[in-house]
Amino acid sequence: MTSSNHLVAPAHLVKRRQLLIATALGLSTTFLPPALRAQSAINELLRPATAAEVKAILDDFTQGQSPITTGLKLDMPVLGDNPAAVPVKVVFDESITPENFCEELIILAESNPKPLACRFQFTALAGTTEVAVRLRLIESQNIRALARMNDGRILMAQRHITVTAGGCGM
Repeated sequence: MTSSNHLVAPAHLVKRRQLLIATALGLSTTFLPPALRAQSAINELLRPATAAEVKAILDDFTQGQSPITTGLKLDMPVLGDNPAAVPVKVVFDESITPENFCEELIILAESNPKPLACRFQFTALAGTTEVAVRLRLIESQNIRALARMNDGRILMAQRHITVTAGGCGM
């Protein structure tokens, strides 16, 4: 036997090595592309909602009714210096009674990736309808509050807020 015979691996071991190397390469490429595309994936997740997405939420809530712009007040700052926690308060201007109460209230942050920020449901036993929340905002935008009253009316209040830096990407 020559020494060159000791350097050559049997054919079945060569095929096994090739299979293991190919499998390792295949698995590594399976996990690699998401890491390379992470920035574009984050950008897609943080893209502001489109006008069509906001309109679909509004249409679903109003169900063809025109909102009334009185009876509901949106109390919030004009400038959001901390966009990660912007205080928003919704208050009713009209008295809440067992005959006149809010059944459902939604708050929309129209330019956020998910514009429907929150949804509340009430009964006549609540006695009051006043909601205070903190919103995380991605950019300067309109905030809208809509309330469905027990008599079928839809009340709406809207305000614009300017934020100093986006809070969703923090």
